[in-house]
Amino acid sequence: MYQFNWKTIAAVLCMLIATSAASAQTPMRGAVGEITSYRSDSGELVHQGDSNKVIHTEVIHQPDASWMRLFLDGTYLEGSSYLRVLSLTDGEVQYLDESALQQWRRSTAFFNGSTLLVELIASAGSTNRLIINELAWDDSERGGDPYCGYCGEDDRTPYEDLAISRLLGGTYTCTGTIIDENSHMISAGHCMSDGSALVAQFDIPPSNGDCTMNHPPVNDQFPVTGWLCQVNGPGNDWAAILLGTNGLGERPYDRYGQYKMISSSIPPEGTDAQLLGYGDDLEQCERADTLQESLGPIIGVEPLLLKFNADVTYGSSGSPLMTVGSQRIIGLATHCPCPNLATRVDHPNFVEARDILFNGLAGDTCETSLFATIGENEFTTTGAIDSEFGDPDETQCPDTYLDWDNSPDIWFVWQPPSSGTLNLSTCDPDSYDTSIVLYGGSDCTSLTQIACNGDAEAADECQSFHSSITDIEVTPMSTYYIRLGGWQGDSGSGTLWIDHIPAPATGACCLDDQCLQLIQADCNDAGGTYQGSGTDCGTEPCVSAGTGACCTGLGSNCQLLTESDCINLGGEYLGDDSTCIPNPCAIPTGACCIGSTCSNLDQNECLSSGGTYSGDGTSCLDLPCAVTCAGDFDLDGEVDVDDLLTIIAWFGTINPDYDLDGDGQVDVDDLLQVIGSYGPC
Repeated sequence: MYQFNWKTIAAVLCMLIATSAASAQTPMRGAVGEITSYRSDSGELVHQGDSNKVIHTEVIHQPDASWMRLFLDGTYLEGSSYLRVLSLTDGEVQYLDESALQQWRRSTAFFNGSTLLVELIASAGSTNRLIINELAWDDSERGGDPYCGYCGEDDRTPYEDLAISRLLGGTYTCTGTIIDENSHMISAGHCMSDGSALVAQFDIPPSNGDCTMNHPPVNDQFPVTGWLCQVNGPGNDWAAILLGTNGLGERPYDRYGQYKMISSSIPPEGTDAQLLGYGDDLEQCERADTLQESLGPIIGVEPLLLKFNADVTYGSSGSPLMTVGSQRIIGLATHCPCPNLATRVDHPNFVEARDILFNGLAGDTCETSLFATIGENEFTTTGAIDSEFGDPDETQCPDTYLDWDNSPDIWFVWQPPSSGTLNLSTCDPDSYDTSIVLYGGSDCTSLTQIACNGDAEAADECQSFHSSITDIEVTPMSTYYIRLGGWQGDSGSGTLWIDHIPAPATGACCLDDQCLQLIQADCNDAGGTYQGSGTDCGTEPCVSAGTGACCTGLGSNCQLLTESDCINLGGEYLGDDSTCIPNPCAIPTGACCIGSTCSNLDQNECLSSGGTYSGDGTSCLDLPCAVTCAGDFDLDGEVDVDDLLTIIAWFGTINPDYDLDGDGQVDVDDLLQVIGSYGPC
């Protein structure tokens, strides 16, 4: 009999425990892509207008990338402000407001191509900030042993099934399966080592000829929001997973209507089995990381694991092993080489974890915390269990009658949009005698209790004995966990109110060579020079080393940096005190006639092509060698990536050559018009 205490395995980050050398078995996560640091900070932007407005635009270009994903730690969006992320390759768009940012754990979906356009659209009277600190991306460099898990020749064949997902971390791939109408998913435990960045993708298109993957539309991608798992070698490697919604508010079953059932029994040796997984395929690149089927017998049945001869490889971890014909899941593939291994679905720990996570209340454990938002958050502890986190430390709230006594509890997780003060309350005239505890920490394994309260001061509009925690200083990029229980184990329904009071906007204040973080009024009173809201002293803005314009990435990308920072980013430094307004990084172009054909080129490109350059700012529209179709700026007979990069280089300027809709500025509408005309003239 296996005794299972879920607390011992329900870490928010399931650590990969290496199997012993004697087992010679290898977990089958597929390696793909890399994560690199990226420095971009809009600073704190205040929009004082009375309607929504694009207040910040940024083009992110990774020249060799076949796909990209952004990580946005520190980004905050106030009110109804949101981000719009656009792929210039296929026009896919993702919209992220503050609630979606929390669900996606301050990251984006995966986008095809090497260039993204990010816009910050601010609501009236809001303060916002966009920080991009990392990029995930992939090029054609694929390697590794593709044969681990092949039982002879690879006999996998393409397959379609919308219950099976490609599960992606920042740098690896696995496979997951929807098992019920609530879109609950299962996979291998070692696939959760980067759980904070996992995305489940469905309806996967073929990969490219160089084996790089293509990503489905944004609405076929779903963030992982919670999980329980165990990672302790073959037979003890499983995960139960919760998924969030796509941009339409759907979960996978809502969108596709498909799932696989878990078998109620394990078949004997010799039973023919079917395996579906998103494994690598470096010999048939269009099949790499796409769904394939393999068939083979079960050759071993042990108490916790199954041995089988169906073909698998890296990326197949978590693939469902099913009996042929019934398609009921009997195990999850986890380790190779052949004979390959699967953790049985009737593993006692796995069964209990599924029951806790899938059949209990959402938020019933710290690991399945509900995402809280500013304002009203409804909850119920009726039917909840004691999460076994232990009774809170009542010395932080003496004489408030916390009296936890193993209370049934519900958990919320919340991230502040900016620095400021947090106030919590369970005031609700229809609620019960609540108790509340606040923790800080990056995950459930490292929480520190910050405050608690049993009974707050009585108020006419609240129930008797409501709870509140007030005046807690919070900072962005921090995570807070809120635990709700009841006096002496009481339970019921209620409302958690979250009030966040932003701190006054601060910035770097230069007093000679000294830098202080102050609000603007205090900086002015001290006779200092205020560097702007959202700036900080960490960039050393007051030291003698000057800053200037630095051209990085595409020609239109200009940042104010020190010379050393610019060089470290591989940019071109234009000198101390140079500015980005007007943009000095945009290469001027003009009409270039090559025979009877006119092209908008810079002077060097025109002359090297044997053309006649008409001067900076001249237009092909005024010459007999005019553009053959709107958006075909290089006159090669089609609207292609060169034309996209051309209009990006002039993005945000006033130039009639590239202002296709004639509204006075080269903006996103012109960019979308070029994308809409993509292809031959």
